[in-house]
Amino acid sequence: MTTEILTQRRSLHFPLIDVLRGFAAISVVIYHIIEHFSWTTFPATGMLTWFRIGWMGVDLFFVISGLVIGLAAFSGIDKYGAQGFRSDFIRRRITRIVPLHYLTILVFIAFIMPELMFQGFWTNLFTHLFFVHNLFPSFHGAINGSNWSLGTEMQFYVLMVAISPWLYVTRIWKVLLAFLMAAWAWRLGTTLLIQPDALGPFRIFLVSTQLPGMLDEFAIGIVMAKLFRSEIGHRIIAFCQRTPMAIGVCVVAAAVFYLMLSIYWRYASFWDIPMMVVFFRTFIALSFGLIIFAACMITPGEKAKRLLFPFTYLGEISFGIYLWHLPVLLSLKRLTWLSHEQIVVVALLLTIMLASVSWHFFEQPLMKKYSSSHKKAPIEGHATQVENATA
Repeated sequence: MTTEILTQRRSLHFPLIDVLRGFAAISVVIYHIIEHFSWTTFPATGMLTWFRIGWMGVDLFFVISGLVIGLAAFSGIDKYGAQGFRSDFIRRRITRIVPLHYLTILVFIAFIMPELMFQGFWTNLFTHLFFVHNLFPSFHGAINGSNWSLGTEMQFYVLMVAISPWLYVTRIWKVLLAFLMAAWAWRLGTTLLIQPDALGPFRIFLVSTQLPGMLDEFAIGIVMAKLFRSEIGHRIIAFCQRTPMAIGVCVVAAAVFYLMLSIYWRYASFWDIPMMVVFFRTFIALSFGLIIFAACMITPGEKAKRLLFPFTYLGEISFGIYLWHLPVLLSLKRLTWLSHEQIVVVALLLTIMLASVSWHFFEQPLMKKYSSSHKKAPIEGHATQVENATA
């Protein structure tokens, strides 16, 4: 492994990823406003139509997570080896996810739905504290409903602890094939074994969005992580960062994204179409993967960074936006005199305020205190795996 490649790995930084995170979080918030407040007059044409399917923001989060967590795990293996990376990786993930998850659970139970304390409380709480609530129909979304995805996310972290050394040395096409086959097989089994009931397609949704059914989305991010770290990947980045090529990558990403949306709207009933359930999330992941790739090819200058700061800041606090928005929306439902437009403004202001406060005074201090590693890294070159194998 050359010093040049090691230096390039350390320099991997994609500022526009935070813009995409912020966009994903706001998309979910507005989607839930449309759903929870029965906003039937929300635009059904034009660019705003996106927010009617803003649930796809979660899919965008998963693809980004595959990239970011893949880079973190591989970087840890570079530093500490295939076995030694795990403790640092686990500590960082727990510090990032658990405190705010627990805090929002407490706030939700105490101030939004205190009746939960009298309805199978301890079992419900236990499943949420240990991130297995998404496995059970009774507890899936029972406390702060949007955090169902944290179950899948945390289970993905556990999987990464186990298989990152294999991912590190395995060729990209083998990783992609293994994850795609697992996701397709799981979702095919879902369509064959789970039937709609009185809850509509909920059970199909619940089962199909378990970790095995979302592996294709994580895989797109992991593949990018491996590509960006490889020698050929650095050549591709250098080539695509040239202005004409960067524009071309953006055009291709936009075209695939438009095609994905066109197909979705044609078959928007989704859950009663087995081919959509089995394969369409892979297309969602691919379209988002191309958008993320395009974003990674753009390096904004200092002036552009200042202009983009409000959007990158939303990405920085996006986890808080995601976890705080539903308590805000459920509280606002009591104000029946608010118009839908007023709800959007008030909900976004309150959610962003809560996310900002929790980020600066709760999340970030805990991360600084507990997330930094005190482990001494081995000398460079400990990772003896051949980088060329990743290409």
